[in-house]
Amino acid sequence: MSSLIRIDRRRLGFVLPLLMLMTMIGCNALPNWGPFREVPDRLPGMATPAEKMAALRKLAKDAGARNAEEKQQVVHDLTKAIREEADGMIRAEIINTLAHYPAPASDQVLRAALDDPDPDVRLAACKAWAYRGSPEAIELLAAAAKKDQDKDVRLAAVRALGRSKSPAAVSALGGLLDDGDPAVRYATIGSLRQVTGQDFGDQVEPWRQYVRGEGPPAVKAPSLAERWRNMF
Repeated sequence: MSSLIRIDRRRLGFVLPLLMLMTMIGCNALPNWGPFREVPDRLPGMATPAEKMAALRKLAKDAGARNAEEKQQVVHDLTKAIREEADGMIRAEIINTLAHYPAPASDQVLRAALDDPDPDVRLAACKAWAYRGSPEAIELLAAAAKKDQDKDVRLAAVRALGRSKSPAAVSALGGLLDDGDPAVRYATIGSLRQVTGQDFGDQVEPWRQYVRGEGPPAVKAPSLAERWRNMF
């Protein structure tokens, strides 16, 4: 009897978040596996936004403790949930959670999220792709940094390129050094510092030289007036 209790408690942290997610996607039927068969009549009504967010954060936090079958089930449920979720904040949280569950199906959702009408979802997608660090991630983030209509999303994509720590991001970031927005240029320099481990100051030209492979540029400390001009 005590062993059965221990098993139930071990499952509880995985089962409860998924039960919330099943209410979130509006399903009347539960998947026919594991403990779900035992509790269909106890499901509450539609979960509140706060409950949905809490369930998603729990799934993200515990991703490393899940086995392959459980991870597959989470990705399946979240892929369905995001298609039926009208609340942009919850869609963004779904993306944040899927970032911790790499799989072809979750990558497909992350690609679509970069075109979501809600900028908060696109912001979350940029952060999620930073976890991947793959060549595709660099390509998608570079495109978002250049083309997204929302400035905050563009900045998130630039910073995600830096967090990716991928050498391939250097070329992508180099293409943003001449961006017309000073905030994007400044964020680009910060991301180049992260990726390269180099620091050539806040002026754009030394970084251009570095990205072009012209060797370590000589950098003089900029004056306060020059720093101001570089920002604007």
